[in-house]
Amino acid sequence: MKPFKKLRRNRRLLMAYYVDSQYYNNPRIKLHNWVGNPTPQDFWIPRFLEHKELTMGKRISIFSVFGLRYMMRIDRGDVKIFVARENVHRSNWSEYDDLCLGEKCLDLSVGFDYHIDDERYIRLPLWVMWLFQPDVTYKGIKDFCDRVNNPDNSSYADRKFCSFITSHCDIGRTELFEEINSIGKIDSAGRFMHNCDDLQQLYDDDKLKFLKRYRFNLCPENSDCEGYCTEKVFEAISSGCVPIYWGSENKPEPNVLNPDAICFVKVGEKNPRETLDKIKRLNENEKDYDEFSHQPRLLPDAPDVIMQYIIDFENKLRYIIKNS
Repeated sequence: MKPFKKLRRNRRLLMAYYVDSQYYNNPRIKLHNWVGNPTPQDFWIPRFLEHKELTMGKRISIFSVFGLRYMMRIDRGDVKIFVARENVHRSNWSEYDDLCLGEKCLDLSVGFDYHIDDERYIRLPLWVMWLFQPDVTYKGIKDFCDRVNNPDNSSYADRKFCSFITSHCDIGRTELFEEINSIGKIDSAGRFMHNCDDLQQLYDDDKLKFLKRYRFNLCPENSDCEGYCTEKVFEAISSGCVPIYWGSENKPEPNVLNPDAICFVKVGEKNPRETLDKIKRLNENEKDYDEFSHQPRLLPDAPDVIMQYIIDFENKLRYIIKNS
């Protein structure tokens, strides 16, 4: 009870506890420090818990980075799960740099990092939750990979040059945008460098439908860190775009993605002329573009790797909830 006595003496924390808490439609599942305007993907873990019937009558609290870490200590849930929704190794997320593994009350930490030696940690990258429903089967994953790798998923003639969708001016994005924009006009449909309203007006904010109009998609991460790979590059290849990518030390998901099918760039320093010339050549030469874009985007073992992520996550959840 000591944390709650302390909380009563601190009105700010008390208010934050209720403001930063969201109830999922299952009263046994509670979200803390979550996103302000959640999408269906934001509720992937609660939906996964329900689909796999993993709650076992326990109160499960799920925490992220958009609020006070202290919430984890005062919450009365039976099982406490932390989800690294951002690159927690950036200075602005330094409070969560240890993936909350320093909290004795934590039962499971879910993140991007490789090589974390802690039985309470599991790697489940955000893009898995973004691309696949919680009830996905191996066949569904295999069908997705086959569709992405099908040469018919990409085309040259009926597409414009390059798209870009982001809301924030992270370090180096302005310079990168200007470099690529010197090759051809980039249609920027997000708040940053906004010059195109088609995403909202023609496609009702359906990002994948919008991307299908373009040969390339400029999709840098907001920071560069080993293992930190979000949905951006996967949305590009799913829509048949060639990704112009930066992030994850330019080695994103090496067991899943074919690096030869991605145009890698740099942020924070001037890109070599050969990098820009390559993008220019592909954009101006249909034969070269088709040869590049028709490569398999996903490696042969990608379905097995993705399915194993989900199986391992289910097994880990089942174990910690059962033994909590």
